Amino acid sequence: MEKLDLIKKIAINQLAVGMYIAEANNDWIPAGATVRKGVIKSADTIEKIKKLGEDFVYIDTEKGIDSAGQEGLGGHTVSMPPHQNRQAKKARQSGVAASMRPTTSLKEERERAGKLHSHAKELIGGVLDNVKNGKGVDARVISNMADELTDSLDRNVNALSCLSRIREKDSYLLEHSVNVGILLGLFARSMKYDRTRIAELVTAGILHDIGKILVPDEVLNKPGRLEDDEWEEMKRHVVYGEQVLSQTEGLPDVARTVCVLHHERLDGSGYPRNLKGQDICRYGRMAAIVDVYDAITADRVYHKGVSPNEALKKLIDWSVFHLDKDLVYSFIRCVSIYPVGTVVELDTGCAGVVIEANPIHPKRPILRVFYNVRHNHYLNPYVLDMSSGRTTEEIVGTVDTGELNIKVGDFL
Repeated sequence: MEKLDLIKKIAINQLAVGMYIAEANNDWIPAGATVRKGVIKSADTIEKIKKLGEDFVYIDTEKGIDSAGQEGLGGHTVSMPPHQNRQAKKARQSGVAASMRPTTSLKEERERAGKLHSHAKELIGGVLDNVKNGKGVDARVISNMADELTDSLDRNVNALSCLSRIREKDSYLLEHSVNVGILLGLFARSMKYDRTRIAELVTAGILHDIGKILVPDEVLNKPGRLEDDEWEEMKRHVVYGEQVLSQTEGLPDVARTVCVLHHERLDGSGYPRNLKGQDICRYGRMAAIVDVYDAITADRVYHKGVSPNEALKKLIDWSVFHLDKDLVYSFIRCVSIYPVGTVVELDTGCAGVVIEANPIHPKRPILRVFYNVRHNHYLNPYVLDMSSGRTTEEIVGTVDTGELNIKVGDFL
């Protein structure tokens, strides 16, 4: 079986001459080192890395050799010849790129998507209120909204992706519901599902957490660690959601499937049924990835959200046991290694936020540059198209926006 690539986490004993050490999670490299990435050119270098005590490292298979023919973290072996591996990689990238290619400019779609995103949150707010008051869900209204969101993704995926990165702590459930719908639709498009199924998965994402509105407010909005009995009540939101959706006519079956399965994990550690492996269908596995990604990138009263790039690294970590490894790497290709909303630092000392990802050349996105990291001051924002071939700047890492007190939403 071919192992998915881009940025790959491998065991330290898999390191080989010719591999390229990536920037991801490279904190293990001594602080005084002048080189923090690059090709491994000798066995001596490998031995020095092993002596640093790390169990795993990240390699960039675009710039160096892959771990072909060696045991991977998930127990898969790569046996594909290098030339076939390159051909398969190119085909995958072309497929993703075709599904993400915009037909409308970001500027034009952004205005339309902004109104749509706001309307979607208002609509979900009304649906949640109805459910809390014992009323049902109007499937037709949700389906119509899902169709409109899908249309926006068809025109330019980056518009809604930008808006999903602008968050408010007090609106988490509303924003999370809409964002999971958008991300699940984005994921489905990259998997080349037909238009009907994509819209159905957007509907499913919007409704996946509807049961949370029936969890007592003192548990749902508690600003600290939940007690054991409170956690058990929180987990019941899946059952509550299943009950609500089972009583709702006109919903696609996949909406109930996603609601039931999005907290299950491949190793059986999930809830509410502790399902394992093949008992979790592909849609449930996709929803689990998207749900986790959006949740950990959001600021909550009890924790600060991580950057999109950092969230992808965590998904890779959790794909060892909990999440579907192949689908995690498919999702990374879908949103790119520098997803929309990621703030990156350039080799010039400037920083910018990704406003359009680049599925073919992930390290050459379109940025809105707005900050000088070296001198800690804002710049007059300007757009830098790294994919144009007319710029020599390189991304050297990501920026901790919390540390610099940067409000990313102001520049999206």
